[in-house]
Amino acid sequence: MDLGQFIVSTVIGGFGLLFSLLAFIEARRAKKAAGEAGRVVKIQTVTLDLTEINQKLSRLSPDIQFDEARDLLAEISRRIRRITSPFKDDSDLSSTIAALKTALNDARNSLKEVRPTNPSIDPEVPRAVYNAIESHFATIAEHVADLTGLFESITTHVGDNHARRR
Repeated sequence: MDLGQFIVSTVIGGFGLLFSLLAFIEARRAKKAAGEAGRVVKIQTVTLDLTEINQKLSRLSPDIQFDEARDLLAEISRRIRRITSPFKDDSDLSSTIAALKTALNDARNSLKEVRPTNPSIDPEVPRAVYNAIESHFATIAEHVADLTGLFESITTHVGDNHARRR
């Protein structure tokens, strides 16, 4: 191999290395963008779920019976815990999630207070269940709305340092 061929092969090899490095950098950027896009989709899904929960809470009937309230609270608790569990250690969300869990527990405790001892003998006092849980359900709805807003703010900051931290 003469000197000319050596120089040409070295230059071609250098360009190959440069293009490989550029392709690697671009692949990392694409992977990061895909991760951020996936996070946005997940958060949008969570936001929709939280909105649906709030709609259920807003339709609480004053004539709700114990078994209906128990089932509604169980469904809402299950969904909220499933939705929030991946974010429980997030510093921006953890206090709202903790307050929401406290409100769920408070509602559960208030509902226990109006549990019919023997439904076939002792009919429920009209609106007793509603009066026992209404303020707790309102508190749950407020925390769900706060959490929805926090999740929405995360999706608007994708690409900045706030979104990258997650």
